[in-house]
Amino acid sequence: MVFRLVAARTIEEKVMALKERKASMVGAVLGDDEEFFSQGLGADDIRGLFDGGV
Repeated sequence: MVFRLVAARTIEEKVMALKERKASMVGAVLGDDEEFFSQGLGADDIRGLFDGGV
């Protein structure tokens, strides 16, 4: 078993959260979940990687 340690309030934490969101969007595309399918990855999502808050 492997554990990944990610420091709080870092860009790595934000990248991991974005990765989870993208994975759920891919699941929605392959499945029948139209709610997630209608959402896209926008400029605010990218900017969120670099802002000061989490």
